[in-house]
Amino acid sequence: MLLAVDVGNTLTKFGLFSEGRLVGTFQRETNVRETHDEYKARIDLFLKTHDFLSRIGAVIVSSVVPSLKTLLGLLAKEYLGLTALTVGPGLKTGVPLRFDNPLEVGSDLVCDAVGGTIRYGKRLFIADLGTANKFLLLDEDGAFSGLVIAPGLSISMDALVNRTSALPEVSMIAPKKVIGKNTVDCMNSGIAYGTAFQIEAFADAFEKETGYLLKRILTGGNAAYVKGILTDGFLADDNLSLYGLEGIYQRNRRE
Repeated sequence: MLLAVDVGNTLTKFGLFSEGRLVGTFQRETNVRETHDEYKARIDLFLKTHDFLSRIGAVIVSSVVPSLKTLLGLLAKEYLGLTALTVGPGLKTGVPLRFDNPLEVGSDLVCDAVGGTIRYGKRLFIADLGTANKFLLLDEDGAFSGLVIAPGLSISMDALVNRTSALPEVSMIAPKKVIGKNTVDCMNSGIAYGTAFQIEAFADAFEKETGYLLKRILTGGNAAYVKGILTDGFLADDNLSLYGLEGIYQRNRRE
């Protein structure tokens, strides 16, 4: 059984795979202040509750937070007696990176790209909504060949609240109508509908620039705020990065 861990700036997701099938997941807010023992206790509770602990034979980690990448590597060694495979330069992914400097591409984006090709093939537009909104292009050859990065929903809310003197903190949940009649609805509309319109506009722009239609995928920790207001053309996949991790592990597994 494989334990896949995807550490983002907003959420950390854990997935358990058995013979290529995702059999269990849990997620938690990413917190760099938590100690080694606190992380161990949370993982221990999940694994023991589902009777997975004794069956784990491998661990793979993607982390955009360097300190947590180190911590999870130590936990894998101490707690499970395993050396974690860490996503980074040198690993085989099966997805070409067509960028000016491929080393700049974050491991979270690589996992999205690999998960996308495994589950949906080529010609993809992937919207990953986390601390930042990331819009990925998987081209007609199946290569990860383009990206847009924009402020995420929580960043947008923080900017509104902290850069103004009279606006309250809000939920980011979309109101029933776009046009608001009170401060909270006005802000929630701007954040949620504004993000949805942004996603759709970028998807259209990607198709215009590439010259072909793209399958549209929605993922990420903040996807729940907009998936109900996007057009029917989007497929929601909460575990895309976990499938990417499993795919990368299979390409690099130690015999």
